[in-house]
Amino acid sequence: MRKQLSIGIGVAAVLAVGWVGAPPAHADDQSFLNELRANGFPGLSFAGQQMPDGAVVAQGYMACNRLHLGQSADDLIAQVNPNDANIGRLLVHAAQRNICPDTL
Repeated sequence: MRKQLSIGIGVAAVLAVGWVGAPPAHADDQSFLNELRANGFPGLSFAGQQMPDGAVVAQGYMACNRLHLGQSADDLIAQVNPNDANIGRLLVHAAQRNICPDTL
């Protein structure tokens, strides 16, 4: 009985370490920005000022959140930049590939 208990505790400990020790899955913000730049993304601006990379990444996360809530990629693309659908398309597709690939 004591041996079975020891083995059971050992197995549980190994499983717990495997679970806790696994690196968490996370979005790749830098790959998102790299893809945008590689595809000629002109950036986002507000009131004539270029937005920093952090704001562009935040837009990528917002796109993913909306996709997770059920908004279609086409509707979202039109909302990112109503004056230029190509900008929206670049941002949404890069977000899907690098931040939320589960939405593809």
